[in-house]
Amino acid sequence: MSANPPFPRPPVPPQPPRPGSKVVPIVLLVLALIILVCGLGVWTGLKFLSHNVRIQVAGHGTGKEDVSVNTPVGSVEVRRDVREGSLDLPLYPGATQVVDKDSASVNLDFGDEANVRVRAAKFETADPLEKVKAFYKERLGVEVARFIEKDAGGKTAFEMKSDKQEKVVELKWESGRTSIELVQVSFGKSESN
Repeated sequence: MSANPPFPRPPVPPQPPRPGSKVVPIVLLVLALIILVCGLGVWTGLKFLSHNVRIQVAGHGTGKEDVSVNTPVGSVEVRRDVREGSLDLPLYPGATQVVDKDSASVNLDFGDEANVRVRAAKFETADPLEKVKAFYKERLGVEVARFIEKDAGGKTAFEMKSDKQEKVVELKWESGRTSIELVQVSFGKSESN
């Protein structure tokens, strides 16, 4: 009997692709698209800002820089020079303005009614604290919502509040002089200072 040689085995067909094998390339493609879209968004935003944001500095190098930043959604303006009349508070007769880092006018304008204006100025006089305090008690009268005789820092304060405005007068005896700090905070639309 003749032995039949064994039949050669047919080649093994390639394995059909597994259903999960395309997940990794799809995830990588989606991730690349997300990064591309975010990059384009950041680039577009920066391009928009660079063309629509205006920054102006006046008085550069003088120590009294005024800064103005204008954007499509609003503006910010900071002035170091505060005019006495813009504070809407009585000024003690003979007091002189102390021009330092504590005096500024800040206007935040964010459209129709979302505005905030802060004005702060410092003055001083050689008159005693009691005399200056009596002047402000008389001039501010019933407008005062809260009076603080002396706080922990030794300051006497008069606080006034209304719907769209808050004002503070702080007095302190220091270095043989009475320091007078006037602050006004306004909310809502109004003419600029």
